[in-house]
Amino acid sequence: MKILLCHPNQKVCFEGMKARPMVGPPLGLLMIAGHLRGSGLPCDIKIYDARLSAISSVNEQGDTIFGDTDSDCVKRVIAEKPDVVGISNMFTAQIERAYALADLVKAALPKTIVVIGGPHVTVFPQEALARPSIDYVVLGEGEERFTSLIASLLAGDVPAGEGIIGKPKATDLLQIKKTAPIRFIEDLDRMPLPAYDLVDLEAYFDLSRRGFSPRYREWGKRPITMITSRGCPHVCTFCSIHTTMGYKYRTHSIDSVREHINHLVSKYGVDFIHFEDDNFTHVPERYDEIIEVVSKIRPRIGWDTPNGVRGDSWSRERIRKAKESGCEFLTVAIESAVPRVLNDIVKKKLDLDRVEEMIRWCHEFNLRLHAFYIIGFPGETLDEMRTTIAFALDRYRRYGVTPFLQSLIPIPGTPIYRRILKMGLFKGTLQTKHNQVTTAEFNPDQVRQLYRRYHLQRMRIFAWRTLTAGRDFFYNTRLVLKYPHALVHAAREAMGASR
Repeated sequence: MKILLCHPNQKVCFEGMKARPMVGPPLGLLMIAGHLRGSGLPCDIKIYDARLSAISSVNEQGDTIFGDTDSDCVKRVIAEKPDVVGISNMFTAQIERAYALADLVKAALPKTIVVIGGPHVTVFPQEALARPSIDYVVLGEGEERFTSLIASLLAGDVPAGEGIIGKPKATDLLQIKKTAPIRFIEDLDRMPLPAYDLVDLEAYFDLSRRGFSPRYREWGKRPITMITSRGCPHVCTFCSIHTTMGYKYRTHSIDSVREHINHLVSKYGVDFIHFEDDNFTHVPERYDEIIEVVSKIRPRIGWDTPNGVRGDSWSRERIRKAKESGCEFLTVAIESAVPRVLNDIVKKKLDLDRVEEMIRWCHEFNLRLHAFYIIGFPGETLDEMRTTIAFALDRYRRYGVTPFLQSLIPIPGTPIYRRILKMGLFKGTLQTKHNQVTTAEFNPDQVRQLYRRYHLQRMRIFAWRTLTAGRDFFYNTRLVLKYPHALVHAAREAMGASR
């Protein structure tokens, strides 16, 4: 049986909001391919990433598309003559690209079975199955379920079972619960290494050097993303990871992590790792062991935590060792500078005094620190948003903590999304975009004005620190040279805010 696993091309312009294409090896597809190959089932597995051509074009709808055009995607799929096409989609903002590819594949190859997976369709499987082009939806973690689906097809059976949904019975497993209505893989060490050999990693490394890195502020020449754990026991109301990974914290053993890192470094020359765990420091002692592994790699490699870490799991010694082991930067998920918002609305239960300690220690050891903030939660006031903005700008000015502040995006499957939907806290149609909330306390126009003023002040601090702080002058110069389009867009936003 011929299996083609696909990552669709990417929409990069969202109604005036610029989005830089970020291209890295499709880790989810690589893990599914590794598990399917390890099963011993008689399959010919290939992976097609439509982004790799790095071509920009405009489709009939006026969308700017990064990667192969839709017609080129179809030609590539037809040439492979697959029996099954599996389509991965990680973000709701890109779901239309995944659906478009499914439609094109089914129109060109009606007998080919089309399967789709990812966070959005895990929350909205009925939406996906309503499309004639999609035969099956795989919910949650895909490795074991996709392999089971293929095994059923090879045996001549109709794929069924937990987490595999087809058109005949699409509602059995869809009851709304606090946790996703599916179980999760307990022993992650049973999972084989991702099938890196099925893609051209050199092509991804080349794109990274050209500014299309898997993560912003990427300094490695041969970077890759890696996950050492899954799930998060915290209950942040805006976070969508629980829909696909669950609340239970599950880990690879340290020996497994060591094997994985050594494999990447020795076979593929990887020099930078993005640890994409959703809660990398949940067990601080385990984190310490991983960093000890990283610190012994020769030649030395860099690393970061782009998904964000909690600010209450750090000690001065832990920060020092992070810097010494090659950490380029840490990202701390603060969300709000108002305890009431953190505890009662976000449900994060974060001690801001511990965050302040982390900030001072990172400054002491010259370890760059980024921080995530969100404004526009239902129940938040405009004054509380101003407090968070003031906190973010002050820590940027004094300590160089780079703020990444955004207005809330209601993500399907999250508690905050359900609250907004239930209470009707939006105008028109609730979309998965920034700044959708309207309450008695604020409306999108007011939040937009706050954000614009914040952005103008942020750019001024960026310029001031570039001119007055030696380390920022060299760092920011490198940043501008590598991502010139990002600077142009930021400058335009700042100028718009000043009007």
